[in-house]
Amino acid sequence: MNQPHLPGRTRAQVQSLLPSLLPAEAAVARVLLDRADIAELSSQQVADLAGCSRATVVRASQSLGYSGWQQLRVLLARDAAVLQPPRTHTVAGPAGVVLNQFARLAETATAMAALLDPAELEAAVELLASAPRTMVVANGLTAPLAVDLQARLLRLGIDAGHHHDVLQQHIAAANLPAGAVLVVISGSGANNHTLTVARSARQAGAKLVVITAFARSPIAGLADVLLLVGAPGTTFGAELTETSRIPQAVLIEGLGAALRERLGDRASTSSARTLDAVSSHLAE
Repeated sequence: MNQPHLPGRTRAQVQSLLPSLLPAEAAVARVLLDRADIAELSSQQVADLAGCSRATVVRASQSLGYSGWQQLRVLLARDAAVLQPPRTHTVAGPAGVVLNQFARLAETATAMAALLDPAELEAAVELLASAPRTMVVANGLTAPLAVDLQARLLRLGIDAGHHHDVLQQHIAAANLPAGAVLVVISGSGANNHTLTVARSARQAGAKLVVITAFARSPIAGLADVLLLVGAPGTTFGAELTETSRIPQAVLIEGLGAALRERLGDRASTSSARTLDAVSSHLAE
């Protein structure tokens, strides 16, 4: 594990890798995520809680990318020292539910970014800044993010395309020129339509920048550049049905800001043209 240990990184790593674990190892991972006092427990205590052997705890730790339980335990303790559970508002009813969403976002923002690798972020910006053509694809609940990213890229002067229809996505991906970039946004990393498009783009010689929440998902295995980001506590099932897209949306905004800085005058010129175009559609 050569990446810097950002606050919340260990828990985020466990969450991201949980769907790829064997059943007994997944039981250990769920204990790690469920227990606030996990760093105080021995490997035997964790094994008892997970209904497995001590050897399985060690194997689970290694499957998660650590040398063993002791290293994982130390890093979980470090996370616990800097991360506090979200506070809740005392307002009742729908207003309280809404306000609690804002509170949760504010207090988990650092953990959302815990898996992002600075080197991968730099590689993504370089690919997008230099690609002859860029295409953005997302389907299901993630689809609106593709529209957002394409619009941001266009405003920076980057030739970016997007298609809603999955067949059109497939056709466009198959015709990408060598050196083009396909940006794939998939929370679960397992959407079959998105995977088909990604494989077609790779066959055409395009580079893949993948934004997803799960490190060993099928789409992650296709990535040239992998950007891992997700909400703390998100399960694979929730990612498929109802989870927030805020982590990916914030990442997209960050990529836009980094690209603006990287492109310099090119982005400034495009932004000026964008302002002229937008202003003509504004009423007095």
